[in-house]
Amino acid sequence: MWFIWAIASALVFGLASFFMKVNSFWSLPTMSFLTGLYASGTAGFLLVAILEHSLEINVWILIAGVVIGLGSTYGNLLFMRALEYGPASLTSPLVNTNILLIVLFGVLLYGEQLSVWQYSGIALVCVAIFTLPFDPNEGISIKGNVWYALVFLATALMFLRNGGLKATEEASLANTPILMVAYAFGLLVSIILVRQSKEKSSAGKGKGFAWGLVAGLFSFGGMQLYAIALRDGPVSIVSPLFAAHALFVAVLSMLYLKERISKYQAASLVLVVIGIVLLRGEG
Repeated sequence: MWFIWAIASALVFGLASFFMKVNSFWSLPTMSFLTGLYASGTAGFLLVAILEHSLEINVWILIAGVVIGLGSTYGNLLFMRALEYGPASLTSPLVNTNILLIVLFGVLLYGEQLSVWQYSGIALVCVAIFTLPFDPNEGISIKGNVWYALVFLATALMFLRNGGLKATEEASLANTPILMVAYAFGLLVSIILVRQSKEKSSAGKGKGFAWGLVAGLFSFGGMQLYAIALRDGPVSIVSPLFAAHALFVAVLSMLYLKERISKYQAASLVLVVIGIVLLRGEG
């Protein structure tokens, strides 16, 4: 079942990422959006923790939640800032290169054993994600060198979030309350930053917050499914599957934001499908 949960996590979390893109597409306030996202996300994890009787907060849960919260909060913030300096079609796949670090994390630190077919599947998914930005038909416009710094830092922080969940799972810590603390940390930071920014007088603040609430539900759902997949599945396979949400975002953008798909992008999608089939092979 972990394989199904991993694919489901990519689809559900992909919707959250798509709403991030919509927010940037409409030039709505970033911090108001993130405040809404972390508000509904925190509520979702709190509800699940109550239902599964895992709402037990100790010092290790708090530490892990804050660390993962740092990765999630500032990773999302820097990612959305990067969208202001460069195209989403380039920014999103490059930030997802953090999966290479996570694959190495699982194989080297936890001794995960993979088959040749599974390594081939990982390679195909990575190739599809990494090469999608280099479509010769894609107009790439980067405004200054700050974009490179934002992408690099966002990538490192996303690794802290996604890899951190594997570490806490291996340490036998309950990931639901950890994610609740992480999202609550994100909510606190977002509230502080939105009060300090000019967004408090922005006409689009309410709309950005509303979109954030919707995105937060899908972010909560995607991360919850990702955590479930990590319970039984190897992070070196679960993580590439989860990272494939970038391709799902591309499809949604073509359908609803009227972005055109090129033959190059279509080939990337085919590689992902083939990669997923190969990943299903037994190690």
